[in-house]
Amino acid sequence: MIKNRLISSLRTIITTLLYVIANIAAVYVVDYISTDFTIGPWYNAVLIVIVVAIANSLLWPIFRRFLMKIIIFTFGIGSLFINSIIFYIASLFIPGLSAGIYGVLQVPIVMAIFTTFVTNITNTNYYDSYIKSILKYAVKQKTPYKKIYPGLIMVEIDGLSINTLKKAIDKGIMPNIERWIGENTHTLKEWETDLSSQTGASQAGILHGNNTDIVAYRWVEKENDNRIIVSGKLSDTPQIENKISNGEGLLVNGISIANMFSGDSEIPTLTSSKLNGLANIYSKTLNAVFLDAYNFQRLFILFLWDIILELTSQLIHNVKNIKPRLRRTIVYAAVRAGANVVLREVTTDVLTSEILTGNIDSAYATFMGYDEIAHHSGVEDRDVWIALKKIDQQFAKLTSAIEMSDRDYKLVVLSDHGQSKGATFKQRYGMTLGNYVRGLLPDDLRMFKTEYNIDHFRDAIIPENKQLRNFKEKMGDIREDILDWESLQNIREGVEKRKPAIIFENEQYLNLRDRYTNSLDYIKGYETSQQSTKKEKDSELIVLGSGNMGLIYLTQWKQRLNYEEIVMLFPDLIPGLVKHSGIGFILVDSIANGGMIIGENGIYYLDSDEIVGENPLEDFGKNAAMHLKRQNSFNNMPDILVNSFYDSESDEVCAFEELIGSHGGLGGNQTKPFILYPSEWDDPGELIGSESIYHFLKDEITNLNS
Repeated sequence: MIKNRLISSLRTIITTLLYVIANIAAVYVVDYISTDFTIGPWYNAVLIVIVVAIANSLLWPIFRRFLMKIIIFTFGIGSLFINSIIFYIASLFIPGLSAGIYGVLQVPIVMAIFTTFVTNITNTNYYDSYIKSILKYAVKQKTPYKKIYPGLIMVEIDGLSINTLKKAIDKGIMPNIERWIGENTHTLKEWETDLSSQTGASQAGILHGNNTDIVAYRWVEKENDNRIIVSGKLSDTPQIENKISNGEGLLVNGISIANMFSGDSEIPTLTSSKLNGLANIYSKTLNAVFLDAYNFQRLFILFLWDIILELTSQLIHNVKNIKPRLRRTIVYAAVRAGANVVLREVTTDVLTSEILTGNIDSAYATFMGYDEIAHHSGVEDRDVWIALKKIDQQFAKLTSAIEMSDRDYKLVVLSDHGQSKGATFKQRYGMTLGNYVRGLLPDDLRMFKTEYNIDHFRDAIIPENKQLRNFKEKMGDIREDILDWESLQNIREGVEKRKPAIIFENEQYLNLRDRYTNSLDYIKGYETSQQSTKKEKDSELIVLGSGNMGLIYLTQWKQRLNYEEIVMLFPDLIPGLVKHSGIGFILVDSIANGGMIIGENGIYYLDSDEIVGENPLEDFGKNAAMHLKRQNSFNNMPDILVNSFYDSESDEVCAFEELIGSHGGLGGNQTKPFILYPSEWDDPGELIGSESIYHFLKDEITNLNS
């Protein structure tokens, strides 16, 4: 034991000496490269290191206390200028030293670069020393009484499927998770997302137990002047949370960190639904990130280093001609570094502070680096393994914090969805889904002629829909097909009066009925024609992508068009979609049949579970029909919901966004996230949908508190 202490002390002394030497070298480097900084006598380099260290310890706490909001509002950049001010004050006490504005800015940054370099080459964990600063800060935040029951820390790895996690474990990239599973302290379990398989729907379900009407990552509110809602947009997430929250979220007595929704937490830190613009970005919890002068400098250096790694990755992908690949800009490199480095480290520091303080009962935090990188580099590219290794290191830090805390905390790691791979729709077929859809429509949507006023037509449809549905319920399981005239004859007298005359009397419909006996015959036999797209910007059409899910809105109509209306108005559209090799199936709603899943060679009637022809959902999972039926009942559903193909052999989909790792629809790993929970907990059984995760975790929080 004495020997171990001697070794530890010797290591500390050697590391400290290396830090001093590195900082002295940094000062000389600035003296060499800068025209605005002169070191003076050689021994000034030593004095600078000593005086700066003293100045930081004395002045940084004062500056931090009074200028913290400025630091936060400037995303931490303000701390770099404060460091420069401290250096300038320190330089006043060193004779012979000359430093202008640029020199004052350069010296602290270069010293931070050299210090970070030494930390890496000596394999020194800076967190080991920084956690002591957090502990001192946390002690001051403690409440007078200690909570004796355990709390729960939930950490999400955004976008990581269970299958990719297992590959990372096999590669030795995530040793902490591997150890927990191997030592049987935690149980790894797969769960299944809802449709849509993306963060908006999943976090709403996990954190609030309700994701109703979250159609996709983005959708259109037709009745609200065709406003496009984006679930991750700061101006939209507060409105979404107001609709899904009942005040009993997962984090009622906890903290939400870097999430989309708050889970009804009263301490939302960097949580989209509570920011309501960047004006509310400040949170006292972020003090934990700026407890010493060096910590944010370190983050800034790591941020710049990650940008270099991304630019290097772009070069490697181009040189090796790795496909599929995307064009990735310097702007993306900065976004990636922000998500993969800055938010990761900030999240860990804030969580550590809360664990050591011991006041919260629960915490839910998101590490989003993997998801961001996988979208652009690929779900199993070398880049993502590096990101996952860094995320796994955060678990070791959190475990250390729990061991140091005088309150016990249980740790859960989970993901909100997975990602599926594959070249995009545009990469495969040379055009976007929106342009393809536009080609299946007339040059001008208004050019379709009918003797009926379009608005009156919709007014006629709405009340008739309700009457027909009521009649259908009374008749039982009788399936009516608008193109199946023989079936219609049996109930014609009871139904024909209830259907809008515009459908029965429309010349285009009559021609279709004469040519095709039923819907599948129409889908398979109809020859579509591509129209000109010269008036695309004038057309009233919105096509959105949410991973490999596409949403088609025909916005001349304030309500959702049904199958019968689409066939009558745009006969090329549905056959043209389902015959495209990039499309697996579409979902439309029928007046008579309810939800219809239409593929090239078959139709699945969701309401009756009847399949005509081949099952279009064959490769999309045993619960695909259940998810689609639920989705079909949501408000603001598109007129046509599109899902790309899924190739089970290559395990590929094609996104309707320019992302080669995607999620949002059905097919592949995107619907297969995981949850890693303490092994002493009871097996929750099959976990289907994000609301099942909410109930599982909510019950365990209740058990811990009781």
